[in-house]
Amino acid sequence: MGGQLGSVLFVCLFLGGVAQPPHHVAPNSSFRCNTGYTERDCNVQLGILRRVLGAMDLTPLGQWTWVLVKSDDWKPILHRVHRDPDSPAFTILEKRQIFLEEALFNPRPDRARTLIAKWRMPLDELLPFSVGHELGHALCEEVDEKKANEYGAQFRDMATIRCVPR
Repeated sequence: MGGQLGSVLFVCLFLGGVAQPPHHVAPNSSFRCNTGYTERDCNVQLGILRRVLGAMDLTPLGQWTWVLVKSDDWKPILHRVHRDPDSPAFTILEKRQIFLEEALFNPRPDRARTLIAKWRMPLDELLPFSVGHELGHALCEEVDEKKANEYGAQFRDMATIRCVPR
């Protein structure tokens, strides 16, 4: 999967400080947008991600890549990697990558209905929920979805996670 997806990524030019990485994120983290994004849309959506991450101490995370993917491209990618196409985010632990769907930042009515029905929460809560969940995977190297949810809730509530060794 890495080779297929890696060839379609580009790094947005972070002009005017709009989408600089959060100050708590390790300096070697990178933020990217999949093809199809304009520079403006990439910067706006990464700015939203920056605000969500801004209150969290992600120093222990180390080097990770955050990738935003256009909603039109989301389901085909998830089918290719054998993931639930109704999930708005996923993590590849081995590659240290977190992928987030555009619908978390800029919802379309059709996708919004699906996400609300599937996750049973308002859209404005789904981005922090998804980020926390994926950080549960990343920070604790957790593969179990239920445990990642528990870690994510811990992280959203306390801005820290206490991982339980496997």
